[in-house]
Amino acid sequence: MRTIKPTMDRRSFLVLLAGARGRTQRVDSEVKEFRDPDTGARVMQLTGDGSDNVHLYFTSESFLGGGSDRLVFGSNRSGRFQFYLLEIGERKLVQLTEGQSISPQQACLSPAGRLFYFEGSVLRVLQVDTLDDRELYRVPDGWRTQLSTCTAKGDYVAFAYRENLPVGTETGRIYSAMPETYFQHPPCVIMRVQAGNGQAVAAWGERMWISHVLIHPHQPDLILFCHEGGSLVHQRMWTVNVAQARGRQAQPLYPQKPNEYCVHEYFTRTGEVGYQYELDRDGHREHYNAFIRPDGTWIRQYLLPGPRPGHIQSNTANTLVVGDAGNLGPDDREGRNFMSLMTHANGRASVRRLCRRKPGETQHSHGHPVFSLDDRWALFNSRIGDRENIFMADVESI
Repeated sequence: MRTIKPTMDRRSFLVLLAGARGRTQRVDSEVKEFRDPDTGARVMQLTGDGSDNVHLYFTSESFLGGGSDRLVFGSNRSGRFQFYLLEIGERKLVQLTEGQSISPQQACLSPAGRLFYFEGSVLRVLQVDTLDDRELYRVPDGWRTQLSTCTAKGDYVAFAYRENLPVGTETGRIYSAMPETYFQHPPCVIMRVQAGNGQAVAAWGERMWISHVLIHPHQPDLILFCHEGGSLVHQRMWTVNVAQARGRQAQPLYPQKPNEYCVHEYFTRTGEVGYQYELDRDGHREHYNAFIRPDGTWIRQYLLPGPRPGHIQSNTANTLVVGDAGNLGPDDREGRNFMSLMTHANGRASVRRLCRRKPGETQHSHGHPVFSLDDRWALFNSRIGDRENIFMADVESI
């Protein structure tokens, strides 16, 4: 019997083994380009097949390489959420996963090509270009996973898990059970895992609801996290250094006063911390974009002309900020329907409307904007009918 030598390359062989993983389809009918009728901005609609499509959380990169043509996102177009790679220029979509219980925002991406994602309680790492997919860590029974975050190189990933406690105030409305969960003071543990060998380190833990765990993009020993609970929280932002072997303690970042409120912190690509800040002063509320070094020095606050956007993110040099609202004044009623671009000087933020978006009432329908790796495009979520979809706007077109 003659032996037939395989002729397929490694990637094709892995695709064959993977089943739905690696399945490729054309999406010419979904990817469309148009001009925003209000601002004139050049906008690209990237999805629109009648399913829900959600880009990765705003604390993670979403693009591969160094540009704006290869995008990783979550979609339930197969019946349940999976991760996909969109080759925008080629109008080609590749299915990356075939999991049973994937949440599209329980993941993070290294631009070098590693996707870290949770399937239920299992943290997995997938190499996008080869489809190599393996288990990295398993969260213990009785605990629920929180947001994951990775370094720029993808050599470390961090996340928190918390005790899975029942609540009685959950209505399905976003944040409905937040006060109850906060007052439960659920035990939480922050884990850091090395991607190469799976070595796991418990970095910090306490009986407070921990969320928004963020590993420094270039210093894997440094982790930023928050105490979750909305306006009930007395001190939002904290840092912990894994290199502190003895008597490790978390340190407050920007110690808050009773009339202050911080939210939606993130690491810029250069390692500075950006966040939003509210101050109650003389009977009215002021809204700011703010930036601080992770050691607590060099605080800069910029007063916004109206209410803050829901979420913000910076370009590579932190010279331009994108937000998922564009409020031009304190009584602006239309601002929530626009993406915005912001620059900062002399203690004030200047806001320009970039393009329209349709907001919704779920986590998936938040805009959660991020910049492409070449800083040319702002990626965001918006609704088409009652479905979530992904768009990006050319920031140089207005």
